[in-house]
Amino acid sequence: MSTTTFKNLDSNEELKLIPKNEYRSVLRKYMSNKDFIPDTKELVRYFIFMSVYFLGMYSLISLPIFLPVKILVSIAMGISLASLTFFMHDLMHGAITKSKKVTYLIGLSIGLLNFFAPLVWQRTHNLHHARTGNIDDPDRIYIWAERPKNIFETFVYKSRLSRDSYNIFLSLIGLSLGFLSYFSTVFYALLQRKTNFKKTNQYQGIHKLFKTREMFIAFGELLLIFSFQGFLFTVIAQGNFLNYFFVSLLPVLITHFTTMLYIHTNHFLSPLTGDVDDPLINSLSLKNSWLVDKVFSNFSHHVEHHLFPAMSSAHYPKVRKLLLDLYPNRFQLIPMLEAIKLLCKTPRIYSEDNTHLVTCDNSKQFNCLLPQP
Repeated sequence: MSTTTFKNLDSNEELKLIPKNEYRSVLRKYMSNKDFIPDTKELVRYFIFMSVYFLGMYSLISLPIFLPVKILVSIAMGISLASLTFFMHDLMHGAITKSKKVTYLIGLSIGLLNFFAPLVWQRTHNLHHARTGNIDDPDRIYIWAERPKNIFETFVYKSRLSRDSYNIFLSLIGLSLGFLSYFSTVFYALLQRKTNFKKTNQYQGIHKLFKTREMFIAFGELLLIFSFQGFLFTVIAQGNFLNYFFVSLLPVLITHFTTMLYIHTNHFLSPLTGDVDDPLINSLSLKNSWLVDKVFSNFSHHVEHHLFPAMSSAHYPKVRKLLLDLYPNRFQLIPMLEAIKLLCKTPRIYSEDNTHLVTCDNSKQFNCLLPQP
């Protein structure tokens, strides 16, 4: 078995890293071929939550409802849009349909609402799956060489969710802008202006994912998204910013907050594992209520997703049960609220060995989540 050792400095023991393909070969023995067929029934989710979203939009614009009710309607739209975003995630992985045209068009219809450029998202997310736990993973946090070194970098870092935050509450609110910031950085990398990227491997490979024609498509998606949002503001909201805030901006902020909170908990407490992608070590699964998992497409089952990204999320509970049975001392599973508390108590910079989280001055060191020996 091709494994690599991973030093657990806290227990002074060697932890064997297992490539994800070896987990897959074991798990597949207990699964049927039906578990890997695209689940077109999940398209019902798209129509349900899209209907909720546009019904909410109609209610906000056309019905004489009081401000507190408007806020509640907009929050319901935000939850629906977040659910559509997780649906889009599964869709772009090929877990719902194998038709590339249907996938792209449905993905674009959601992207117009949540500011996700589907081609850019799909390419960068696939890169995340190909390089999970490595320093060129676009979805990782700071490594030691990238620690903030000036006032601006320190401000950006301390605005993130961590024990070093200026204010934890404000950092939580800041998650709602996380994807907007992330995609602006990705588009900047697409333009190959490497001045801000010369010290990091995280974004240097982004432009290599796109041919020249595809770069035009990517920027065309962005133009289309902002044009559609302009239509919502001028025509649907009739130029009224408060109406536009409830119709679009608040649902988008709720969506980005939800997705970023999942990304933080799924990866930012775990160590980097280098060239050996071991999902049970570099990713984290979460315990949530049945209802939350149902609404958000079992996104809490994140180790399960990294093992079988093209599988319908409806089957992830089955994979979780197998992991608990076959790898009880290795599979890491904690309540989401506990993971959020850990995010608030730890910094977002990896130590030089990428197995601990350290403060900017390296004066305090915290354990990454690892299986206990």
